[in-house]
Amino acid sequence: MRQLSGLDVSFLNMETHSTFGHVSSLNLYDPANSPDGAGAGLAATKELIVSKLDTLVPFRRRLVEVPFGLDFPYWIDDDDFDIDFHVRHHAVPPPGNPQQLSEVVSRIHARALDRRRPLWELYVIEGVDEGRLIAQVTKVHHAAIDGAAGALILAALLDITPEPRSDLTPVEWTPERRPTDTELLQRTVATFVRRPERLVRHTLHTVREFARSSESSRSLAALADIAVQPIPGPVGSLLRKRLRDPNRRQEDNPPALPLTSAPRTLFNASITPHRRLSYTTLPLESAKEVRRAVGCTFNDVVMALCSGTLRRYLLEHDALPEDSLVAMVPVSIRTGAEEDVFQNRVSAMFADLATNEPDPLRRLARTRAAMDGAKQNFAAIPAEALMDFTQFAPPAVAARAMRMYSRLRIADRAAMPFNLVISNVPGPNVPLYMAGAELKHFYPISALVDGQGLNITVQSYNGSLDFGFIADRELVPDVWRLTDLLHDSMDELLAAI
Repeated sequence: MRQLSGLDVSFLNMETHSTFGHVSSLNLYDPANSPDGAGAGLAATKELIVSKLDTLVPFRRRLVEVPFGLDFPYWIDDDDFDIDFHVRHHAVPPPGNPQQLSEVVSRIHARALDRRRPLWELYVIEGVDEGRLIAQVTKVHHAAIDGAAGALILAALLDITPEPRSDLTPVEWTPERRPTDTELLQRTVATFVRRPERLVRHTLHTVREFARSSESSRSLAALADIAVQPIPGPVGSLLRKRLRDPNRRQEDNPPALPLTSAPRTLFNASITPHRRLSYTTLPLESAKEVRRAVGCTFNDVVMALCSGTLRRYLLEHDALPEDSLVAMVPVSIRTGAEEDVFQNRVSAMFADLATNEPDPLRRLARTRAAMDGAKQNFAAIPAEALMDFTQFAPPAVAARAMRMYSRLRIADRAAMPFNLVISNVPGPNVPLYMAGAELKHFYPISALVDGQGLNITVQSYNGSLDFGFIADRELVPDVWRLTDLLHDSMDELLAAI
């Protein structure tokens, strides 16, 4: 039994009726050369997973909540594990084109995971591309893994050669007895004895929450106090002042936070539970050509591509702000010395996207300079300091604050610190296989939160850049248009170098 970290729990607390804490991927497989054409199919996938459950730790463990939300929950190995519950069969109608597949995947992604079970699902979808391909949609809660941990899961399931594995015997593992509420409360007391500062903060938060519940429903400042008060030290005091003071000065900002509010756009509003997905692929070599010509990093090119795509999209809707959009960029802070490799070790940087710059090369130069500055600011803060602030908020209070934030539609009125999340995940540069079926593309699908109704995530794989655009169904109804504009942005950069 292992207790979740504060960062792990934050992905549980973020969930509301319209915000989900899981991340997904859409993988396309060609089973033509697999044995009997069954590679990556339902039976082969189940057989592979049950043979690797000794290493697929997040796939077998479930949550155990501490009574009354007094402390962080625990992971235990599920004593009622059911592979048939987690691996499911689906199909798309003929001809199984990308738009039809995306509608199916969007609905799968827009359903919360069952917290009474291990927090993952895998859908095997047949009928793709007139039956030539098999799609798999994998949903895993962000409380269980981050991007690096997801790569470990991918490595456990996929092979670097087309020959299927011969030994797929179900692995032996021992489930854990679910602790009683009394035992969990005893553990909580012991934790507070070892860390009395945590007890003090938990108590103050609980008292403040119940004492101000009626006031906080009317006041954004009170809600900010509930949500941000747990952050200790100077970073916490600066962030609280930032949230409360609309006339904040630059020196009032902690180093890793954006220096100004982001301009509001079409997709910066309260979100619904419904999603739209689009996806596309760019040649990796095209991005490398731009990188070599300009002398920047590969990630700089990706950020410039996203910037150009967003600029074109907003111009088409006559909605491009005068000020530049701001992106939040996830950053791994793993050291390699983690005792639990499936624990979240991620933070974030904020960068100017230069969407108000019409020239593509100057736009690339600005995004490059913004990322360089963000990296310098990020490096100035120790990794543990970026993690510690998550350890003090009582789960019951934090979850209630998020539900209140959603119910009051604060995202429609409050200043936005950033416009969207853009994540670039490096992947393997060789072909991979599942039970002999070749993985053709790996499209990542991330999460949305209130105020950020669009997310762009890109995964490099075997000479390709696979982009996944996930959006709120009402805020960005034409999400497929973004894929066309992404290709236009790449053409624009290639023509400019």
